[in-house]
Amino acid sequence: SLSAFKRDFQAQFQASPAHWIKQRRLEHADFLLKNSSLNVSEISEAIGYESVSHFIKAFKEKYGLTPKKYA
Repeated sequence: SLSAFKRDFQAQFQASPAHWIKQRRLEHADFLLKNSSLNVSEISEAIGYESVSHFIKAFKEKYGLTPKKYA
């Protein structure tokens, strides 16, 4: 069941599935900022964010800087 999956996932990774996925996406954005010539909007789209502003806010929460200042 879904609840059993979430409980087991939480026990294994110490994070909810949604939080774990969000963190992996932001880590991939970090990699792309450092290793590609893509701009913030392109990276946002590449990692699956529909809103660039939402991506920027999430990135700043994790890394303390906006993606543009981070790069």
